[in-house]
Amino acid sequence: MAFIFKIKLDGSSKPPIWRKVKVSESFTFLELHCVIQGVFNWENIHLFQFSPQGWGSVPRLQENFESESDWDEAPFSDPETWPYGERYDSSKIKLEEYWHSLKQKMVYIYDFGDDWRHIVELVEVTDEKILNPFCMGGKAQAPVEDCGGIWGYYHMVEALNDSKHPEHKHWRDWMDFKKGQKWDENAFDLDEVQEQLRVFWETEE
Repeated sequence: MAFIFKIKLDGSSKPPIWRKVKVSESFTFLELHCVIQGVFNWENIHLFQFSPQGWGSVPRLQENFESESDWDEAPFSDPETWPYGERYDSSKIKLEEYWHSLKQKMVYIYDFGDDWRHIVELVEVTDEKILNPFCMGGKAQAPVEDCGGIWGYYHMVEALNDSKHPEHKHWRDWMDFKKGQKWDENAFDLDEVQEQLRVFWETEE
């Protein structure tokens, strides 16, 4: 089967920043991490975690960057074990082990400093068997790395597009903008995003 997720960047509005993706139910959480990186044009240079409500909630699924002995061995598929098995290797847990009903959500946090929170919601399940992920739709331009999180991003956009803003030159230099170039926060090109996903996916495989 295939899972279709709507992934919204928490705190984004006017317009909300979101992507809809189709992935195999047998993908691991690490593979879903790669999909999110691809469709939001992140650079995969920071830590990440999945958890039901974000910080402080369990289970947490992270990248296995420590020794095997540091990871919990309590069964993941039984929610009653989660208080005892809090932290799991994202490369070993499949999506179908967590998602069992439509509208069920999880929070994906990328970059623990900037704290980019993505709300991942299961919106549809199909009988398809797919090998590669697809971006089915979305809205708005994705932010850039290291700009200070969602509020820093909106501050940056305001400064970029207002020539009288006191930080206008700073941010234009930081973005290496050419004369007359502006940041279109409403821009979304499905073909371009799908190509970003394809390249990222093939690179990470």
